[in-house]
Amino acid sequence: MFIETEEMKSVLYEYQMMQIADNDEDIITDGIMAAVSEVRGYFEAANARRETAGLTQQQYAAWKIYDVDAIFNATGTDRNAFVVRLCKRIAAWNICDLANVDIINDRLKERYELTISTLEKIAGMGDHAQSRLVLSELPSPQGGGVSPSQETDTSKPFRMISRPKFNHE
Repeated sequence: MFIETEEMKSVLYEYQMMQIADNDEDIITDGIMAAVSEVRGYFEAANARRETAGLTQQQYAAWKIYDVDAIFNATGTDRNAFVVRLCKRIAAWNICDLANVDIINDRLKERYELTISTLEKIAGMGDHAQSRLVLSELPSPQGGGVSPSQETDTSKPFRMISRPKFNHE
């Protein structure tokens, strides 16, 4: 697993986590797995942008920004600390969402919203469609990050468009 239950101590006190989960490790594990899956989805969305439409598989592989499998298969200190922190924050929200804990709910909600905003920046979604955040220290496939306009390959995928309609008025 990308994040272990013991690592959640940096975002939730252990007694709070166990009290919320009613001492059920499976609930905590499910919250962690759901969080990792959610964060992974944002990184995969960053790879599958509109600019990649119509590219061949080879061109798409060169365009991908992040090697998502390498990021989320890393273990221990090989993991990126920023990605781990994002996953922990969302996991804390998922765990606390199971109980109505008003004391920490507001603080966790703020952190969750900030984390989602950061993930939208990474994916280039929502309000951040024009200003994308690229984490250069994360692994990318084949050196990655080459824009289709910067390719040295002169072959372009076939595209067909129509002209605007003409009216005699």
